Amino acid sequence: MAIQRKRIREWDDGDSGVFTDGTRFRLKGVRAHEKHQFGGSTATRTAAGMTGRTKGFVKVKKIAIDRYGRAIVEMWNKDGSINKRMRKKGYRNKGR
Repeated sequence: MAIQRKRIREWDDGDSGVFTDGTRFRLKGVRAHEKHQFGGSTATRTAAGMTGRTKGFVKVKKIAIDRYGRAIVEMWNKDGSINKRMRKKGYRNKGR
């Protein structure tokens, strides 16, 4: 798939959200708490902070579609890979 430039409307939690075109997405290889769980708001703020510096514009490579119809994506901004930085902060698949 080709790399596209998109803008994020909102983050649902630390690993998923919605683009301004209405497409729902999930970050590949990132696992964060849901918003209502302990640590969820911190994860959401972390992800939003990484994309907020670029006014929500990111480069996106669509990898697949999950069972909920969301696009599984690799995401970058001017600071580098958002997926990689979220995993480095501890939001990673643990044994899954």
